[in-house]
Amino acid sequence: MKIRNLLSIKKLAVLGICVCVSFLAGGCGKMTESSIPELEEPVALNEAYRPVEYGTIGSIQVLMATAVPRDYCNYYSANVNISQIYVEPGDTVNAGDVLAVCDVDEAKKQLQECQAALVHENETYEISAQISDTQIKLWESQAADTDEFSTEQIEKKESTEDDYNTQIATEQENQRYDKQLHEYRVQKINEQMALYQQIVDDGTLKAVHSGLVTYTKKLTDGRSAAAYENIVIVSDTDDLVLDIKGTAINEYKYSDYDKKYVIVDGEKYDVTESQYTSEVLVLSKINNRYPDVCVESREKPFLTAGQMYPVYFEKTKANQALVVGKDSIYKDGDIRYVYVKNDEGSREKRIITTGESDENYTQVTEGLKEGELVYYNSTDQVPTKYSKYTVTRSDFDIANYGVRYSRSDAGTITETCDYEGQIVSVNVKQDDTVEKGMLLYVVDTGEGKAAITEAKNAIDSENESYAQKIADYDKQIKDLSEGGSSAEENNRQDEKPDTAYDEQQLKLNLQLFDLQKKLAGADHTYQLSRLQSAYDSISAGNDGKGNISVYAKNDGKVSKVSVKAGDNVEEGSDILQITGNSTDVLLVQVKDSNSYKVYKDNIADVGERVSLELDGTTIYGSCIGFAGYGSVAQKGYINQDDKGVHITGNTDSGYGNAAFYIKLDNGIPDDLTRASAVKFSYVSFKKVVVVPTSIIHKQVNPMDKDDISYYVWKIDGDSVVKQPVILSDYTSGSNTLVLYGIDEGDEICLAS
Repeated sequence: MKIRNLLSIKKLAVLGICVCVSFLAGGCGKMTESSIPELEEPVALNEAYRPVEYGTIGSIQVLMATAVPRDYCNYYSANVNISQIYVEPGDTVNAGDVLAVCDVDEAKKQLQECQAALVHENETYEISAQISDTQIKLWESQAADTDEFSTEQIEKKESTEDDYNTQIATEQENQRYDKQLHEYRVQKINEQMALYQQIVDDGTLKAVHSGLVTYTKKLTDGRSAAAYENIVIVSDTDDLVLDIKGTAINEYKYSDYDKKYVIVDGEKYDVTESQYTSEVLVLSKINNRYPDVCVESREKPFLTAGQMYPVYFEKTKANQALVVGKDSIYKDGDIRYVYVKNDEGSREKRIITTGESDENYTQVTEGLKEGELVYYNSTDQVPTKYSKYTVTRSDFDIANYGVRYSRSDAGTITETCDYEGQIVSVNVKQDDTVEKGMLLYVVDTGEGKAAITEAKNAIDSENESYAQKIADYDKQIKDLSEGGSSAEENNRQDEKPDTAYDEQQLKLNLQLFDLQKKLAGADHTYQLSRLQSAYDSISAGNDGKGNISVYAKNDGKVSKVSVKAGDNVEEGSDILQITGNSTDVLLVQVKDSNSYKVYKDNIADVGERVSLELDGTTIYGSCIGFAGYGSVAQKGYINQDDKGVHITGNTDSGYGNAAFYIKLDNGIPDDLTRASAVKFSYVSFKKVVVVPTSIIHKQVNPMDKDDISYYVWKIDGDSVVKQPVILSDYTSGSNTLVLYGIDEGDEICLAS
């Protein structure tokens, strides 16, 4: 299940439609009652009546969902270096298939570091606990050391005794906290060790679900992968869900609405939202990355990948109520009344009793009956000359284009230099086949030599620092044993000597120094091992003079060599590329074009049909995956496994443009130079209400210029009434998609 950051990635996401309307066909507008003139004889540009009808009082929200395959993320639970990814977008895998393998040697190193950290944590905690116990005993001894003193001396000691008691209580509380902190650290280290042990035992990454590979991490910028970073995403193209993109659950306000349904091919299907556990919600809040709202129907309507579907959320105040438009109601104090068209065709005033209201309609509980014609206030000219337009359902599409496309190569890895320096030799050339462990190049870098020296200096510095600490402790122990401790003398000044207490406190002080020496020794041993490990790592492949040899970490073919012997390089410079086999997949990038209207932050959805023109022939294919970019690279996924709930994420592909992968039905033509851009859908609906834009009218609330609504003139028997509609944000040519308000078979006034 997907989550998103604050960025939106595709198609129209939420249309921003938060217009409240009633559920029946009828009047529109957001006029408040106070804005309606209290006229005994209302005036309009011409007669404007609508019939009293039964309907529902409430509100409706319309959000847009896209049919997408359910995704299954595949990741490591610890930081690893990826040795090789065996699959590419477009491959089909079964649950349990090996997708990738990581560097087990690196995992062994991490496991050893965890083991050393655990030993250090246990050892230092035990010593620290002994230090704390000894310190408390010393304070207790000093607090009790008043029995043999004079009254004057005892009084002088009272405040000091209170201080000792406070220190003891504080230290005991610290002991409880330190114990909890120690247990937490041990738990976390053990968890990490279990993860790395699992990788050491089996460093393969296996598919958690069968399906189509739609995403793989790109290794062009390095093999390191963070814990819970997506390495491969597998999508089940037979299990489509309705994803309301751009509407995260923390922004979703319609969970308590009475009715929720989706329109598929003109048919209505009830839906429910995907539920998320409290653990998911807490994790999302901590990371400020929330899942999208997804809805599903138990009836399982046939969905098409990449198609968009309007999802409706209705809240009911009164059902099957007799209603009139709010713009028909006048008031005189607490009295409400309307003007009804009588049998003679004139208007008569009728007092009514009202009930519930929404943005446009009010329930009438007394005073009116169904079918009566009620006047409504309108400053708009009701059309008298028009032709009838009958509403139908049709498809609605807006195209997008990928103007750059090329054959995708499997597993391309860019070798970059880790240091600034000069290339000594390049030991491979373009088109060479390489195997793991083969020497690729040698770089002479002062930084490499300096790094070894710096690591050696760090070891020497740690040894010197430790030796100085021990020397200081030994001196203090010697001074204390010989009675030369100035601190002890100051504490005992003006006090009556007591041999028993002196010996006891001396013994405790000596124990403290001995324990502090042990703690320093434990810290030294641990830090020295870490520094030595860093030195060994830096020295690997380094001849000690700054010449560093770099070896291939996996098999492949050299597709590009960017440097030659003698070239000066900077840290991060591209040295060469190693590529796997070519594929039958096209990488499509979406970027600006002078020839096409391009929506740059938009890609095809997995499973969506695409096309391109070649020599007058249309070539068809399907989207089979995507590359991380921009908001897609920021997108996150909620995953739950036997280790708990995790947020996983993609990494940026580095293309700099929105990008996705396609497979053409009959393979890639030999010559694509004469082909057009890849065409796919920016917006795509099937069997929706699409009408000429010219029959839609805009209405602005005179009291609020930002309050804009839309309506059509609907033919209702012998009357023409103003009918509110909810529009999408999109027009195509001279047509507009209408989401709510009119339906197939309705007759609308089309100006002559």
